[in-house]
Amino acid sequence: MSTNAFLTSLLTWYIMLPSAMLTFAPMKNQIKGDRRKVTIAVIVTLSALSLIIAIIKANFTIARNALIPVMVIPSFILYIRCIKAPVYKALSVSVLCFAFMSFIVNISNGFDAAIHPHGTLNNFSIEAAAFQAVIATVFALAAYKPALLAARIIDSFDIRRVYIASVPVWAIFLAFNLLISPRKYETLHVNLMQIAYWGTLLLLFTLLCLLCVLFYYAVTDMMKKAEMEERARILEMQESSYQAQQRYIEENARIRHDFHHVIVALNELSQSGDTETLKKVLDEYMASLPKRETEKFCNNMAVNAVLNHYMQRAIADDIRIDWNIDLSDNVKVSDIDICSIIGNILENAILACNEIPTGNRFIDFELHTEPGGQISIVATNSFSGTVRMKDGHYLSTRRGGHGIGLKSIASMAERYDGIARFSHKGCEFYTDLMFG
Repeated sequence: MSTNAFLTSLLTWYIMLPSAMLTFAPMKNQIKGDRRKVTIAVIVTLSALSLIIAIIKANFTIARNALIPVMVIPSFILYIRCIKAPVYKALSVSVLCFAFMSFIVNISNGFDAAIHPHGTLNNFSIEAAAFQAVIATVFALAAYKPALLAARIIDSFDIRRVYIASVPVWAIFLAFNLLISPRKYETLHVNLMQIAYWGTLLLLFTLLCLLCVLFYYAVTDMMKKAEMEERARILEMQESSYQAQQRYIEENARIRHDFHHVIVALNELSQSGDTETLKKVLDEYMASLPKRETEKFCNNMAVNAVLNHYMQRAIADDIRIDWNIDLSDNVKVSDIDICSIIGNILENAILACNEIPTGNRFIDFELHTEPGGQISIVATNSFSGTVRMKDGHYLSTRRGGHGIGLKSIASMAERYDGIARFSHKGCEFYTDLMFG
């Protein structure tokens, strides 16, 4: 076994460690279990894979690029097992990271070509491998903080098609770097190839950075727009609740104003002994009393407005409701998020109830603040009993309504280190959440 080839290969694949650091940075809130254990598992696995590949490379003449799948595939499997984010998010982040690191590899190839003009890619020198390890580490440290900024996107942005569409864009840069790698370093010393090589790398690296910045700001703007729309929807509900309360107050004022005249009339009827007319006047007066259109479920005005909105919808659709609300005033969850979660749950429940006969429609909803400050939600609603599932997850269905918003609910719960469980039995659908 060639010691030099072994050490060179070991240094060459060291690049996977700073790559792992960058791929986990946007997933900082998505890591499963203890972070220290995950870090140790990643380092041990990548080190073991590097050692195996180094042994193979030292004993057999195999092209370096041919060994990429041996390293990348097990690493990606480990990656998706260590995070809670879906595969399409993990794939987008991984391909982007590898695209950036492929530029580091080609810079190292150019360095190797400069010090060994007659060398080849398959005879990558130990000096170039050490150079690659250094600049990969420096780049990872420099890019780590910007990568952390993407955690907000990973946590909150859940439009699958956007992530999937980004993968081929990042893959183009990765493929370009794999194809442009000089097999024989002599080619870089012919005419203006050296200038073309470095100029192309610089240009495409800059372009990839700009695309990342544009992607970040575009997604951030989409998230802000969605949040503003959610705020506007909650404000509309609050305005509707306020108007209903205002009508109730005005009706009460009118009733109080007319109350003196009613008392005088009732007194005269009582003195005259006309009990039949007295009873009729009392019935009419009771019927004219204003009915409260809103309920005070809790002190949180936004949550109260959302609950009243869906209560009115449920009443209009002949859905029996049994709601138990106990929300403290100092919860850690933002009003936007808790209103979105409640709205999604009740929206799904009402859509589901509307698919069955009126006599069987019901929604039981409990919201409590636990002693530790966490919020628990337990909801049960009737539905048609027909569901579509794949890999244990409920799929979106227009007919039953379930699946619409379930991913959003689960994502928001996870953002607050919580859990969301959905299940069904017969014609009842169950939602259980704990977050905050």
